[in-house]
Amino acid sequence: MPGTSRFTPPSGRPLGRTLLALVGACLLICAALVGVGWLITHPLKRTMAHENGVNTWFVHQRTSDLTHAADLGTQLGQTLTGAIVLVVLGVGFALWKRSWWPLLFVGALDAGLGLFYLAGTTLDPRQRPPVHILQPGLVQNHSFPSGHTGTALAIGGSLAALLWAYTRISGAVLALLVVVPLFTMLARLYEGAHHVSDVLSAFVAASLWLLVCARLLLPHRSRENAPATVQGDQPRVAA
Repeated sequence: MPGTSRFTPPSGRPLGRTLLALVGACLLICAALVGVGWLITHPLKRTMAHENGVNTWFVHQRTSDLTHAADLGTQLGQTLTGAIVLVVLGVGFALWKRSWWPLLFVGALDAGLGLFYLAGTTLDPRQRPPVHILQPGLVQNHSFPSGHTGTALAIGGSLAALLWAYTRISGAVLALLVVVPLFTMLARLYEGAHHVSDVLSAFVAASLWLLVCARLLLPHRSRENAPATVQGDQPRVAA
């Protein structure tokens, strides 16, 4: 049962074990991501060339209206956008629940995603797709992984995790927030900034890290926060 100290994680695990598990999981996910990037940029490099066809297809679909929409998806995944949204969510939930754990949750989430992007782009340099890129100023060999995808998932995923932990909103409703990273993923492919494997790898790594952070740093949904059940569905107690 969770302790009463403000330094005790909501999960009830000791603080030291929680931090060790957090760091260990972060390094493990980071190593796996770098390993995938190495496979893509070395032994599978020729095989992955077929991904260029997807980017070429998106180029052929470009219109002024779709380009404006893609620009919105890119803005959603910008580092500054993510930082602002995560701070607002962390502070808002911290003040509401009078707990510093929401702040620690969004801080750990953002820090881990930053490490993944830095490690991937540094250790697995990959050229961007050979199409006209609509976003100027991008580093040409920083295609893997997609930082915008990770940031967009952090925005939608952190909101979903916080609402799941502290409110009665159903999981089916929260699942709709997956449109946030999906929108950005499509936008990055449309603009020619990333290959399919870049956005998918970032999506998977960010999702795993989100689950780890939520599991270790946020309270598990209690009966009080769970959606109300229909009276007829209540389990019978034997007499």
